[in-house]
Amino acid sequence: MRFLVLVPLLLCGLGCAHSPHKPPVAHPDNGARITVGDMLGGCNQLTKQVRPVYPEEAKQKRVQGTVHLQAVITKTGELADITLLRGDPLLLPAALAAVRQWRYTPCVLNSETLEVRVPIDVDFNLNQ
Repeated sequence: MRFLVLVPLLLCGLGCAHSPHKPPVAHPDNGARITVGDMLGGCNQLTKQVRPVYPEEAKQKRVQGTVHLQAVITKTGELADITLLRGDPLLLPAALAAVRQWRYTPCVLNSETLEVRVPIDVDFNLNQ
């Protein structure tokens, strides 16, 4: 079983410079994959990622899919105000438990640290 975690970052119409390089992709030992979307000037790079544990009931029922969340990356790089946009209720607790532990580099613009609202997608797939 593998998890594909996509974190497209919707950042700054606030003046951060767009980074021309491709987003980093990490491949942890268990086959999980994390893709971070367009970075803006190094803002909000994922620095700590905890993989979700696939819920046993969801595995038994062969439930797969993406949990779509939205959160605020705080000035300290923690996530706050995490809300569910859509996703299977069997997968939600595992997605939330993992994402609450994630950390990011804060976005700094003109020497001021900003809070930024971002979408976070956690994909559960039994076949990967």
